[in-house]
Amino acid sequence: MKQTQKALAIFMSTAMVGGVLAGCGQSASTAAPSSDAAQSTTTQQDPAPAGEKIEITYWDQNASETRTALYNHLIEGFEKENPDIKVNLVPIPAADAKAKYDVAIQSNTAPDCGGVSQYWMSDFIVQDALVPLDDYISNWANAGDMLEMYQQSIRDMAPDGNTYALAFSVTLPTVWVNNQLVADAGAEMPKDWLEVCSLAKTLTDTTKGQYGFSIRGGAGSSQQFEQMMYMHSGEAKMFDEAGNSTANDPAHVELLEQFADLYMNATPESDLTNGYAEMVAAFDSGTAAMIFHNLGSYGEHKKTLGDGNFTAITTLESKQGTQAIVSNGATCNTVFKDSKNPEAAFRWISYLNEHEACSYFNEQIGQIPCNQQALKDSWVEGVSHMKNAADSILSEKCTLITLPINVTGYYDLHNNQLVQGFQQVLLGEISAQDYLDGWAASMTQLKKEYDDYLKSMDK
Repeated sequence: MKQTQKALAIFMSTAMVGGVLAGCGQSASTAAPSSDAAQSTTTQQDPAPAGEKIEITYWDQNASETRTALYNHLIEGFEKENPDIKVNLVPIPAADAKAKYDVAIQSNTAPDCGGVSQYWMSDFIVQDALVPLDDYISNWANAGDMLEMYQQSIRDMAPDGNTYALAFSVTLPTVWVNNQLVADAGAEMPKDWLEVCSLAKTLTDTTKGQYGFSIRGGAGSSQQFEQMMYMHSGEAKMFDEAGNSTANDPAHVELLEQFADLYMNATPESDLTNGYAEMVAAFDSGTAAMIFHNLGSYGEHKKTLGDGNFTAITTLESKQGTQAIVSNGATCNTVFKDSKNPEAAFRWISYLNEHEACSYFNEQIGQIPCNQQALKDSWVEGVSHMKNAADSILSEKCTLITLPINVTGYYDLHNNQLVQGFQQVLLGEISAQDYLDGWAASMTQLKKEYDDYLKSMDK
């Protein structure tokens, strides 16, 4: 398999790197107790000689001073309860992480384990770089606390259906709403995306320089709208049984037509090319009553608007009656095949994903822990947007829709074609139907090429 890696690295495209998410935290809690050591039927490990420790290396793919301190705290607790294991932490800046993993895999020097973005994993799996964790998980006493919908998403992305990672933290797409502007208009919070569009018009008063919504029309716009449209339709399948993309689902066309009608009627004209920073600034200044981003911008809204003056809506009712959460991947922990001690590596990453450690870490960085017990902790209950997100995730009506981030060329399509087309729809130069038909045709072709490639690699 290793001799194919140069071709694989050229073929697989993973151009997008996740940013550091803003958040807030309360006081630190105690590190988590260790999980039972899982036994693998696919790998073997020689025990360390008496009195010697097994050493494993863990890469943090989104390094910062804060995160390093958090990991060091957790490592101290883990090593006290696992005196036979020493964890060496290697902080990797987010901008360099994917490239460093690629080089390490090519040179057979990957770490024992590390943090990875879910959308990198298809690349790593095809290169035969990751250890399937199913046998370890089956012997892990606290595996039932993991959020199954995110674990299933990880399995769904693997060509062989195996579990190659543990989901550690996520953030949710969010409609941010200015409470005061809604109250002044005597309006109610929207329950679905069509109500968002209607409310945006109600909250617009151009004589005051007030708009109901700020659209992200520049970089990242098509990806944000992709989340909106699947939240609206509730369509869980990215491709139908014939392999055709569902991007041009009638519900998606409906929403895009409504959304495009907001441009310059309920949004600033500058939204056509605005990116994240301009959109957030419009909301935080009160110029825009609503924006769509994710929970990561909470810290900025809190600084400018103050607690209690805005609402985070993380789920809206879909056309299918569900509360659809759309994911472009979780932050995960995984074990690499270059590890000489995969069992010890799994003991560490399972420790990170257990209740106390997962809760402690995610509280400090302001993200959502992928552990059911952690979602019920007091710090989650005490922060309104976190509680709303947790309630959504744990709801029986909730469905998780994972975007086709594993399909090679997906991000290039967004960056090189779909943003420009989105702007043309806003300007009325092309119809919503034509745009989404083109989007679907491109994704259908990319999926066919990806599937053919997997077949050629006997995956």
